[in-house]
Amino acid sequence: MKKIFLLAIAVFAFGCLNAQELPKGFKKSDNNIIYRVNKVNAEGKQVQENDITIGKFSIKINDSIIQNTYSAPKDHPCFLVSQQTKVFKGDLMDAITMMREGEDYTFAFPVDSMRKMMNIPATINEGYVYYKVKVAQSITKEQFEQQEKARQDSIKAQNEILKVKEQETIANYLKTNNWSDKNIEGIYYKELKEGTGELAKVGDVVKVHYIGQLLDGTYFDTSVDTVAKANNLYNPQRKYEPLEFPIGAGKMIPGFEIAVRQMKQGGRAVVVLPSNLAYGDRDMGVIKPYSPLMFTLELVSIETKQTTTKTNK
Repeated sequence: MKKIFLLAIAVFAFGCLNAQELPKGFKKSDNNIIYRVNKVNAEGKQVQENDITIGKFSIKINDSIIQNTYSAPKDHPCFLVSQQTKVFKGDLMDAITMMREGEDYTFAFPVDSMRKMMNIPATINEGYVYYKVKVAQSITKEQFEQQEKARQDSIKAQNEILKVKEQETIANYLKTNNWSDKNIEGIYYKELKEGTGELAKVGDVVKVHYIGQLLDGTYFDTSVDTVAKANNLYNPQRKYEPLEFPIGAGKMIPGFEIAVRQMKQGGRAVVVLPSNLAYGDRDMGVIKPYSPLMFTLELVSIETKQTTTKTNK
C-alpha cells in the first residue's frame, strides 16, 4: 500500500488567529478555518471521517514553497481523515471535510501556531502557512485497500506478459542481428576489438566507457559526451568520463560486471543483458520492467589490486 501522509498539522493552535488580518481572497469559517476556494464541484462526494483522500497538496510558508506534489504526473493518497490525528475543532481534518471530490482549496494557518509542528525560522514572525489541497477522490479505507489489491494484481499480470515478451524480444534481436544464441553466464557477448593483457577479474578496479540502449535502439545513458549530445541525453552538470568501479563489490548491475570480466584492457564489445541481470521488475523511467539492455563497452584501464599497477590504453 502506498504511504499515506499523516501530517502533524492536525495539532494546530489558533490562539493568534485574530491578531492578523485575513490573507487577501480568504474567508474564515465558523470553526475558525481560514480558506480560499480555488475550484468548486458542488456535485462531488463530500469528504467523510475516516476517508482517504487521493489527490495533490502543496505547503508554503508565506511565499516560500516547502513541498509541492502538484507537479507529480499522477494523484496519490494524501490524507487519512481520522480522529487519531485530530486534536480540536478547526484543525486540518475539519478543513478537509469542507471539501468535495474534484475541489481545490487553500487553507491558511498563522505562522505562530505552527512553530511546534514545523521548522519555521525565528526570523519569520508573522504571516501564514498555506496548504493547497486538491481532492480527486475520497474513499473509505476498505475501498482503498480493494483498489490497491486490484492495482497490484494488474501489475503482476502485466509483468507476466512482459516476462514472456522479453524472451521473444531477445530471441528476435539475436536472430535479426546474426548473434549467437549461446550465452556467457546469462549474457550475450559480441567482441568488437580484442584487448591486450589479462582479463579483468574480481578485485580489479576498472575504468569503462559505455553506451546504454534498449533493444529498439533507444539510448538511455552513456559516459561518452558526443553520444549524449547526439541523443538528447547531455547533462552539462555531469562529467563525461570512463566509469570507474571495483569488480565484485556489487556496485554495478550483475550483467555489466559479467560483461567486463570477458574483456581485456583496450578491448571493445557489445553485450545484451536479460532483465534478471539488469533492473528486473523495477521501473526506471525509460527502462521499463523486464527490459533487456544492450551496452557497447570499452575497457579503458585495469588496476590490479594485488600489484596496484595501472595499465593505460
